[in-house]
Amino acid sequence: MKSLKNHLSFIIPLFILLFSIQFASMLERGVKEYETHLGGEYTIVAVSKIPLQENILKKSIPQINQILEIKNDKYIEKLKKDISKADLVYLKANLPKFYTIKLNSLPDEKALKKISIKLKSIKGVTKVETFKKTFNKFHQFLKMSKMASMFFTIFIFVISFMLIIKQMEIWTLEHKRRMYIMGLFGAPYWMKSASLYKSVVIDALIAAMLVTIVFLLLPNIANLNAIKNDLGINLNNFNFLGDLFKLVIISLLISIVSVTTIILKQKNS
Repeated sequence: MKSLKNHLSFIIPLFILLFSIQFASMLERGVKEYETHLGGEYTIVAVSKIPLQENILKKSIPQINQILEIKNDKYIEKLKKDISKADLVYLKANLPKFYTIKLNSLPDEKALKKISIKLKSIKGVTKVETFKKTFNKFHQFLKMSKMASMFFTIFIFVISFMLIIKQMEIWTLEHKRRMYIMGLFGAPYWMKSASLYKSVVIDALIAAMLVTIVFLLLPNIANLNAIKNDLGINLNNFNFLGDLFKLVIISLLISIVSVTTIILKQKNS
């Protein structure tokens, strides 16, 4: 019973630590995917006196993905009854051309400003509308979401790691007498510590597997599709093989480093 309690005291904080790392990783993926999606939908409107050539603009501004002219024929057609034919011809000849410009990805505030300046410097362009106010508010929201996620992960990591270190101290104290006796008989370091390392490796693998199971079941527990439909952010992006491998490596590294640190600390004290 005591042994089970000791193992749970190690597995639980390690599980929480791995869970927070994995959640932050999935949130980061979801936000990046959302930014890419928005990048495809976000448009800049430009007004020009002369036709704009897409290939020329792309050389000057590589971030541009596509330029589409906004056809104004249907708006002119509505004016046929209100103005003379001569005025209509004059209007068609002098009406500026309107374009929607799509980018390869969602730019940050600084990049958007540079794009706007470059567009305004192009011959014939009289006005550029980037919807800066709305864009900046949304971009600040995305940055704040990333920062909050990072802060939460770091906080959980520190607390969980402190609990893991404390449990390692308890384990090494329990094994201290056995390790001391083995040392008297000339047992090498790896042999004296083999039992401890074996325990933490097994618990590390269990914690990684538990986190993997939770994230595999998460779409059934939480309605992630509703979040995607409402916010457009896909949190159901768990990669079984890739994420499991990452969790196992992180779990083993944290466990081995923590037990090694405590053993060396007690050895030198």
